[in-house]
Amino acid sequence: MHKLGFPVWYGYGFEISRIIEEARDTGFDYIEVSIDHPWPRGGEPSLDEVVRLIKGSGLSTGFHAPWRDLRLSSPFEEVREASVKVFEKIALDLSVHECDYLVAHLSTDQAIDRIYEIRDEVVEAAVKSAETLAEICRGLGIMFLVENVREDLEMFERIASRADGVCLDIGHVIISTYKGYGRGNIDAELERWLTSLRGRVVAIHYSGVKFDGKYARDHQLTNSSDRYLRILRGHLGELRPRYILFEVFDGVGEEHAWPRQLADALRFIRSS
Repeated sequence: MHKLGFPVWYGYGFEISRIIEEARDTGFDYIEVSIDHPWPRGGEPSLDEVVRLIKGSGLSTGFHAPWRDLRLSSPFEEVREASVKVFEKIALDLSVHECDYLVAHLSTDQAIDRIYEIRDEVVEAAVKSAETLAEICRGLGIMFLVENVREDLEMFERIASRADGVCLDIGHVIISTYKGYGRGNIDAELERWLTSLRGRVVAIHYSGVKFDGKYARDHQLTNSSDRYLRILRGHLGELRPRYILFEVFDGVGEEHAWPRQLADALRFIRSS
């Protein structure tokens, strides 16, 4: 049976305690904490306080590694090595906390979707980082997952094979497909990812997607009428993920999302 999670990050400030309490009351099983600066070593509330609140609410904790300044797939070796060093320091800090997993983006700012010639170079850098990060995490007793970002399926399969498991981000698949091939190809491409990664998916990140002309945005609210959530539910028996995170940050209007706003989606997935 999979656990269902809700995300928090430092930007929520002291509302985090209310969010954790509401997540518990809504029926979530765990909180995924995004490690954004100044966490894990500074900030108010501190990461230690947040983890204590989560544990005190009877929920478990997952961690999302920093991604804004880390470029673990950079073909510039100096940039990649510096990112690995930052990851190692943070993983060591996180290892004092009991957690379900640590998930990372193996990112680069290079235009891999437009310059085909650099794809192999980027993948080689990502594979090298994935091997090192997995070794670091295993030494600390942490399960290390790799999440897809802008990679196509073939690239991602090569990279993720070095990790302990896959974190499949459905929104990232939808956004990349929409951008590259149009909305009409999303269903088929999503089915391809869900089928090809069967047996390797440990965690799933899911959010609603908002289409606006030539742009699409994920991290939106979702419910049981969501077409792609329905596609996902149809594959859960085959995928058998251990964790499903509703990675929703945008709420109604300008307010951030609240766990209660996902109650319908939660019931829908639990009924699968």
